[in-house]
Amino acid sequence: MSKIDGVFLRYVGRLFVTRFVGLLAFFVIVLQALDLLNHSDTIMAAPGATSKSIVQYLLLRAPEIVSQFTPFAALLAIVVTLSALNLSSEIVIMRAAGMSVHRVLAPIAVSCLLISVAHFSFHELVVVSGSERLAYWAANDYAVGLTRDESTRTNIRVTHDGEIISAAAAARIGDSVKLTDVNIYDLDDRGLVSAVTEAKSAIHEKGEWRLFDVREASDPTATATEEKSRVWKTSLNPELLFALTLNPDRSSIPTIIRQIAQLKTDGADAKPAMTSLLGRFSKPMATLLMPLLGAIAGFGVSRQGNQLVRASAGAALGFGYFVAENLMLAIGALGVAPPVIGAFFPFALFLVVGFAILLAMES
Repeated sequence: MSKIDGVFLRYVGRLFVTRFVGLLAFFVIVLQALDLLNHSDTIMAAPGATSKSIVQYLLLRAPEIVSQFTPFAALLAIVVTLSALNLSSEIVIMRAAGMSVHRVLAPIAVSCLLISVAHFSFHELVVVSGSERLAYWAANDYAVGLTRDESTRTNIRVTHDGEIISAAAAARIGDSVKLTDVNIYDLDDRGLVSAVTEAKSAIHEKGEWRLFDVREASDPTATATEEKSRVWKTSLNPELLFALTLNPDRSSIPTIIRQIAQLKTDGADAKPAMTSLLGRFSKPMATLLMPLLGAIAGFGVSRQGNQLVRASAGAALGFGYFVAENLMLAIGALGVAPPVIGAFFPFALFLVVGFAILLAMES
């Protein structure tokens, strides 16, 4: 009996892996083609752009799509595999041979575990650095021969100490930090804009910020006054500025941990960074849930004619999880829910639902 079990398990595992690879390749090819159609004009508009620019974009963008759609491909591969086995009565044969529901799903679960580990490793080693390079390249209009400057941040926008601060770029120049095209909006106790300050640049030297080519209005409708330069009194120091403007989704885990420590040291809100850090673990773990959520597609009597309904229900459960996951991560990043709840509550909830469905089918 154990030899027969081994044959069935290898057979089921091979079917699932084959379908998973095929579906993931399909998603990558189709979505990459659509994405390239949307960006090809901008990429080729850069001076000196050639087909190498297109190839470079593909090499940087494709890993993002692979990482994003790995759980989707696993879910659909499970639904397709179990539905096909059920329609051909192969699951009935396995059950008649004494194999439990858990035993039938075991090779798929093991494959999903390996996929989840590979997904996490691939994301951390390949996707994170590629996403950062792509974002920097896009911010510089896909310039040919661009060298990435890790000491420069673009499209700055932070809220700190009653101010909304935006700038085109922030760059470290020796021991000083320079902001360009600065806009500062002072907020009153009701959170409304009470004053607006614009400056061509701002430089932090000797422990203080100085604004240059300043235009300031006491309220958004007042006439602006102009100054050549003046001191900007704010508690925003350069280290905190760079910590607040770091994108956790494009940073390594050690970098995010250092960012969280810096934010806590300066008394800033570390919930968005903490939620993103925990989300780096919860997103690959989503693949582990897919055998439980998609299992409903494979167990039932095919003669009843509701195979399509069961397959649709399994796919709907999986897509419901993805919606809940993204919603809770957004809520956690906004600080409405604790980061642990934002990152792991959907996983825990659907884990219970999945096991409940599995036990119902077993009995």
